Amino acid sequence: MEIRLADPSDFNEIDHLLEAAKKQMAQAHIYQWTTDYPNQKIIQEDLAGQQLYTLIDQGSIVAVATLTTEAPADYTLRRIATDPAYLANGYASILLNDIINRVKAKNGKHLYSSTNHSNLKMQNFFRKHGFEKVSEYKESEREHLGSFYKYLKRI
Repeated sequence: MEIRLADPSDFNEIDHLLEAAKKQMAQAHIYQWTTDYPNQKIIQEDLAGQQLYTLIDQGSIVAVATLTTEAPADYTLRRIATDPAYLANGYASILLNDIINRVKAKNGKHLYSSTNHSNLKMQNFFRKHGFEKVSEYKESEREHLGSFYKYLKRI
């Protein structure tokens, strides 16, 4: 198992993983992502910004997450997803713990993330990993999906 920054050669595999995750979420009535989000442009921006991490197991990318810096001590975790074929193997937890360690190494103090009100699995995942819900808001261009919850983990 390896966790590393994604590189441009990973684009197709990451795009496939996110598309599969979107379909799985829609089937589970989780209204967080849309047919237009996340999209190939966002993947390209994450790759160019060197902020997209991959968890690779036996040569396949099984989980991804984007980590952005908002301020010197504030980081945001975005678009964490596991390939539906690999769900329930703990890959997202392994990736999250690695990212938390990376934030610690950079003297980060806060790790933020968010999820839709309908994504109970992700809400439980955040609580399990020591995040607390700090606010509720509407996501720009996804207002029709209802409330999103912002979570914070103090490092």
